Amino acid sequence: MGEFDTVGLEAVIEAFGNRERATVEAVPKMLKAGAEVLIEAQQAEAKAMGIEETAGFIKSIKATAVKGGSTEKYVEVYLQGRARHGNDRKGDKSNVRYATIGFVAEYGTSSQQARPYMTVANEKAQEKVIEAQLGIWERETNG
Repeated sequence: MGEFDTVGLEAVIEAFGNRERATVEAVPKMLKAGAEVLIEAQQAEAKAMGIEETAGFIKSIKATAVKGGSTEKYVEVYLQGRARHGNDRKGDKSNVRYATIGFVAEYGTSSQQARPYMTVANEKAQEKVIEAQLGIWERETNG
């Protein structure tokens, strides 16, 4: 009967295990780094397009915590919270969501021209987001 010996297989298995652990730790850091770059870009673009009519609009562009299961992770960057005013013209005294204000700014209305701050910022920041995430990946995984 033939014999099969392996030399160094344990080291390969250990290397794969180490890579997996590094990946699990790196991905949330990568997502946070990319989100920070995207937040700055969206805030700058909103300011450049003059979308400051509500005091907290620019500050409300934030990222969520890292979400997802064991096989996928993600963060969401969007306008969070509510403006401290309602639609007084219609007698609405409730607070308007910043996401609603952002939607109207992004796409416009029949009486308001679109100011696509988010689309423009996302396009401009794409490479910077990738660079930030890649930097984290290389540092964390020694790759």
